[in-house]
Amino acid sequence: MLYNVTMKRRAEQDLFEWFHRSGRMPLIIGGARQVGKSTLVKLFCESQKLELIEINLEKVKLKSINTESFSIQNVLDEIQLKTKKVITPLSIIFLDEIQEQPKLLSTLRYFYEERPDVAIIAAGSLLEIVLKSEKFSFPVGRIEFYHLGPMTFTEYLWATDNKLLSEKISNLDFSPGVHESAKEELRKFYYIGGMPKAIKTYVEEKSLISVRRIQDQILQTYTADFPKYNARIQIERIQRVFTSTILQLGKKIIYQRIDPNAQARDTRRIIELLIDARVLLPCYHSDGNSIPLMGESDSSIQKLYFLDIGLMNCLLRLDFETIDQEFENTFNTKGIISEQFVAQHLAYIHGGATPPELFYWLRDKGSQKGEIDFLLQYKNQILPIEVKSTASGHLKSLFYFAKEKKKENAIRISLDVFSKEKVTHQIAGRPSNINLMNLPLYAVESVTVPADLW
Repeated sequence: MLYNVTMKRRAEQDLFEWFHRSGRMPLIIGGARQVGKSTLVKLFCESQKLELIEINLEKVKLKSINTESFSIQNVLDEIQLKTKKVITPLSIIFLDEIQEQPKLLSTLRYFYEERPDVAIIAAGSLLEIVLKSEKFSFPVGRIEFYHLGPMTFTEYLWATDNKLLSEKISNLDFSPGVHESAKEELRKFYYIGGMPKAIKTYVEEKSLISVRRIQDQILQTYTADFPKYNARIQIERIQRVFTSTILQLGKKIIYQRIDPNAQARDTRRIIELLIDARVLLPCYHSDGNSIPLMGESDSSIQKLYFLDIGLMNCLLRLDFETIDQEFENTFNTKGIISEQFVAQHLAYIHGGATPPELFYWLRDKGSQKGEIDFLLQYKNQILPIEVKSTASGHLKSLFYFAKEKKKENAIRISLDVFSKEKVTHQIAGRPSNINLMNLPLYAVESVTVPADLW
């Protein structure tokens, strides 16, 4: 087997709940290439002792969907004949790389309507691009979507035989020994990132050089996908925007800076394609007055992050020693590595049932300029989050935001140990107070847990 059982994903529990759900619908798993969609399905079937009936549509085409006498039973018969397996209640049909046969996407609804007893999962890359280009419209309540991102820091700890450390972090045990061990593993994760193949390579070979080779290979697959984005856009333009955007991560997007020789609308369209491919994560400005944050968001004001910290560092050619300097705050990345780490975790903090989303707050006009790195919606709260690569750094923007929005609680994520404190700052000669939660970077997945401790 390509991946061993240590490559466990939290998404397996979501698949378990889907499989046993009353009124189960066909499931489409989307996400960037190499985030582990196929492996997730295979591991789930193994752990639950289900028979996997797999059709890889890059290698095999289903002819029955193109016949005039189309029927779901004909499709099921063809799948059984091609795989030489009989479909039972303990089987999962897995249509991998479904973007290679887009018409199949529009037929999935009929599995729910005519054969709800059949468990079927489809997975693929560039699905958002395919769905928009083919103008598919799925009836509500017929298809279920799941969005998979890279492995998280916790999943990395599971894979590297650090399960006890992950348990202590999730239990908010930030004793000195835990803190130092977690920081050391965080250093490694900053370099390795969350792509399953990169983590597997590190576990097996214990070589960061081998990891970088794998990362280069993954990035080459992304570049190879560029011709599939839009036939009317030159590949060189997509490559130019892609490269330039990587240098602008974490900054407000100004299209003229990304490609000075192109119209803003053309650059914006390429960025939208990269977002649809899940290669880039958009972070939209929200006024942050009330929930949902999306209701007060402005897509014309946004910043971008990459899908994975390890791939980002590979693109920027940052070696392990350089990343180590980020921990000492002596390198000129100005905290973007730490922001990227937080971004890729917060984007999927609400689980795979919803698309990845990120919000921030920006005021770049007037006398009281400020920026909050991230805004997180949690229950009935809006949590402003500032990310610092080290424990130092001013919090002026947090105070501006808290005073204007009448918020009492805020979170600073840094390399400092966990703590709670009341902090006061003078704004226009008047004191402004916030309850500040200091959360270690390696505990970002528990960002909503401390909120219950106020």
